Amino acid sequence: MEWTQLWAGVTFAAQNGDVEGLLTAAAAGGLHLSDIVPRPGGFSARCAAWHYRKLAALARRRRVRLRIQKRQGLFFCVRPLLRRRGLWAGCLVFLPLLLWLQGFVWFVEPVGLTPGQQARAAVVLWEAGLFPGNAVTQEKFAAGEYALLQSGEFSWASLNFMKGKLVAEAAAAKPVPDIAAGTLHGLRARVSGTVVRTNLVSGTMLVVPGQAVEAGQGLIGTARAERDGTLIFQPAAGSVRAQVEWENEQDTALMLPIEQLTGQQAVHRTLFWDGHAVALPSLHPAPGKAEAAAVVRHYQPEAFGLPVPVFIEETTYYYKASTDLERTEEQALALARLQSKQALQQNWPDFELLARKEDVSVEGNALHYRVVYTITADICMNRATTTRYGKEPPTSANENVAQPRAPLLRPCGVL
Repeated sequence: MEWTQLWAGVTFAAQNGDVEGLLTAAAAGGLHLSDIVPRPGGFSARCAAWHYRKLAALARRRRVRLRIQKRQGLFFCVRPLLRRRGLWAGCLVFLPLLLWLQGFVWFVEPVGLTPGQQARAAVVLWEAGLFPGNAVTQEKFAAGEYALLQSGEFSWASLNFMKGKLVAEAAAAKPVPDIAAGTLHGLRARVSGTVVRTNLVSGTMLVVPGQAVEAGQGLIGTARAERDGTLIFQPAAGSVRAQVEWENEQDTALMLPIEQLTGQQAVHRTLFWDGHAVALPSLHPAPGKAEAAAVVRHYQPEAFGLPVPVFIEETTYYYKASTDLERTEEQALALARLQSKQALQQNWPDFELLARKEDVSVEGNALHYRVVYTITADICMNRATTTRYGKEPPTSANENVAQPRAPLLRPCGVL
């Protein structure tokens, strides 16, 4: 088949009359016929569609009957569509609309982020106005990258937008190490206790095992004196484990008012598009905060497997009712012990428990629990840090520099 017939060609059959004269006249008139096959009483062949009219005029003069058997080519596939005005009107409207919608975020593609980092980045970009269904501007781009960096979660961030897809690339922030793995302010005792074990990394150790220390006393100094009296400064780093007593008190109610879910719920949805929020119809009115607990979920709808450039916020309200929770004294005591143990773990993460002394009493609707833990733990405290144990005692000049002793020049420290 020639290329002309790929656009518009016909297959026809010629019967009766002077068929040989028709072939001769067609060749003389420049009407090219292909795939000529002899048939009883005539022949069949192919020609370009625009040559068929001239061929039919030649056939009438020679009393040859022509009958089209098949039409092929791209023209005959497109011709039915050319008559459908509504289709072309829809294309004229749809194509500009599609080009306009390319300026909206259809979906966000995070790169190089863990699921947790993706969720935090989505919240930051939402606050910057970069979410599906919203238009993209250079101001929003700059605000989004700045917000990602200012969140403290990422050390580097880049946003790229192309034809509706927002690509967010970022690298997780890494913690900044301490200078020389120590502190330039010296280490002091957080609480009073008896030194059990020491571990010096840098600086000068000022205490020895078995020594009793007071809260605020220097433990590791930042300088040592050479034989000639020269001071050499080093960051203070290390640990001093001491045996200390730590007290904690807990009050646990025996009758506690709580809120319990009833099983009834209501769902409300809000559609966001291009900075506009539209509340979708709901069967139930939104309850107050005192009546129900709200759980918010965001998702992007899809049509035929493709994301739609809108965003839907779904709020599910779970109704609740007030009731009283009764605890036995054994349950209240177990809860108080657990809370005290958690407080101990929070204040002394590296503790080793040696002994425990408890005092339990019940007054009215509450169980009072008092416990004294005897533990060993690292009691070092940075001098520049204010802790929950109160203000640090003032530093004396004698603690800043330890003088060498005769006959041995032992290293001494500065706090």
